[in-house]
Amino acid sequence: MKHKIIMALFLGFAIAANAQFKNDNVLYKTVDPGDLCAALAKNPGYLLLDVRSAGENCDTSRSVSLNIGRLKGAKNIDVGELGKRIPEITDYKDKPVFVYCSHSQRSRRASKMLADSGFTKVFNINGGMTALYYDQAGDKTCLPSMVLTNNKYKVISPAEICSRMNAKGNQVFLLDVRSDSAFRHISNDAKINSIGTLEGAINIPYAELEGKLSSVPKNKEIIILDVYGTDPARAAAFLAGKGYNNLSVLIEGMDLWASSDVNELPCKNSIYKSPVSYPVLAASEFGRLVQKDNDYILLDVRTADEFGNKHKDYWRNIGRLKNAVNIPNSELNDRANELEQYKHKTIITYGFSGGPEAYAAAITLYNKGFTKVKVLGDGLFNIRWTAYNRKDQAYLKDLVTDLPEINW
Repeated sequence: MKHKIIMALFLGFAIAANAQFKNDNVLYKTVDPGDLCAALAKNPGYLLLDVRSAGENCDTSRSVSLNIGRLKGAKNIDVGELGKRIPEITDYKDKPVFVYCSHSQRSRRASKMLADSGFTKVFNINGGMTALYYDQAGDKTCLPSMVLTNNKYKVISPAEICSRMNAKGNQVFLLDVRSDSAFRHISNDAKINSIGTLEGAINIPYAELEGKLSSVPKNKEIIILDVYGTDPARAAAFLAGKGYNNLSVLIEGMDLWASSDVNELPCKNSIYKSPVSYPVLAASEFGRLVQKDNDYILLDVRTADEFGNKHKDYWRNIGRLKNAVNIPNSELNDRANELEQYKHKTIITYGFSGGPEAYAAAITLYNKGFTKVKVLGDGLFNIRWTAYNRKDQAYLKDLVTDLPEINW
């Protein structure tokens, strides 16, 4: 959903699996990460099936931000090989099989394949391996002992940063390894410029880290940040090789922090400095807003082809939010007068996913005197993903309309 590698991969998984949500609790069952421990206990003799790449399973993937461990005892079969390797697991045709990947897109494909091949007790782990690190995982009674990794650093959630800063703030060193232009919010990408910093964080770009090791203390826990979570993994591996042994990486970077629900991350704003005047809404925050407030406008800044489900790439045709108005970002500067009646009312901009367009649109509107602009972080795609991967957010799917059947 973003232009960095992890979200490019995420979209790649989505392209191959956009239509799989319709099979949830039809061809296979779904299980929320917070309920996983209880579900495993209720289904003895289960198989855990990891359908990520072998590199992800072993924490050696080139996509380093996807090296986030594995579940103890899981069998790894890449989803791309599953069709020809199903005979390896036929003993489980009538036994529980719990399937997971990184974000639960590939696992849905795999779950459908298994169901179509006669497996009768298939469970998709919603949110995948990534969600096990999110604060919403809830019941973590068995998860800490189940997650194994070959990394020499910890992967932590925004909430864990809050806990560490509260408990031992002076023993924590926040290392922000994004580029200088990204850290100073002067890059050419409106989305990247919108991502703020944590109070006290020291910026040493990853490319400059080797030459500035003297600035990184060895007697503190080093928590490493960037925008999307790619360079911190590289930086942590580098520092581990230089003798640093108390390293943590914020999963999915400061983008996850910025797009977290304040109700689920109470310290979100107390130690976070936002560089923009408009708020970025998590999917759940957006849901609450539209439930209680009717005096707003939804501004869809995608192209007319995307808004009308006529894009040449079918996977980009994912409907629209109900009652949304379409003004492509490229036309907004000249057409902002069409929104004049909303100059002092709430305008929520959104795009396909987490690209810069909705953020650029917010800037355009603020510069033209609009006073209550908000951005739906990670866009329409994330509304759908959240609706189908968090059990308390299922109602969000009802906010989407005009969805082509091929992408249900």
